[in-house]
Amino acid sequence: MIKMLKWILIIMVILVAGVTILVWKNQKKKKALLLVQKESQKITDEAFTAAIQQISLIRFEKPIKLHSEFVSNIWGSKVTAFEYSIEIPQIETQDLIKIKNELTEKLQAYANEKHLAAYKEHPVFVVSDIWIFAGVLHIDVSHITNAETWSYVEDVAKSDRTN
Repeated sequence: MIKMLKWILIIMVILVAGVTILVWKNQKKKKALLLVQKESQKITDEAFTAAIQQISLIRFEKPIKLHSEFVSNIWGSKVTAFEYSIEIPQIETQDLIKIKNELTEKLQAYANEKHLAAYKEHPVFVVSDIWIFAGVLHIDVSHITNAETWSYVEDVAKSDRTN
């Protein structure tokens, strides 16, 4: 009986140690992923802030510094795509395609100027979605850093409202 209890105790210790190691590895992986996302967000925020101020249909009274929100909460934790919301009541729905095209061009120029590395053969940045609601312009910009982000861009393109 005591021998059997010893074995049960040993098995329980091994199980607890195994679960602890798995939890620790998972937390470490999540932390590393968050660091990658935060760095990507910083790069994208800088690029977007520079590019949006050059768009012909958008005028700002003074230079701005914009900050984004992650879209990865919905699409998956490895996606490096970010949403910007800017109150611009003068923008109309018919302006969205022009803004998207011009912004794409300016983001690519920024990436070239800063020598930002592309993922495989993809562009560094993609304006993955753009819409206006209640006088607020919403723009999603994807920083293509991995296959998951490119898959996100392809999924959004299938339902793109501006093409």
